[in-house]
Amino acid sequence: MAGADPIVSRVRDARWVADGNVVSSRGVSAGIDMALWLVGRLHSPRHARATQRYIQYGPAPPYQADV
Repeated sequence: MAGADPIVSRVRDARWVADGNVVSSRGVSAGIDMALWLVGRLHSPRHARATQRYIQYGPAPPYQADV
């Protein structure tokens, strides 16, 4: 619609963002980070860290529950 306010905001320098029920990432490793965050939210941070170890994913910084 011409002249309408945008319904999407761009967040610079964020690997992934969550807005309500929508979570989006900007790349492959960012998608893994986002998925680990989602596992932490849906299950537990402990489960997310176990998943990270299982898939042998070693990001810098590693998965943190408070992110």
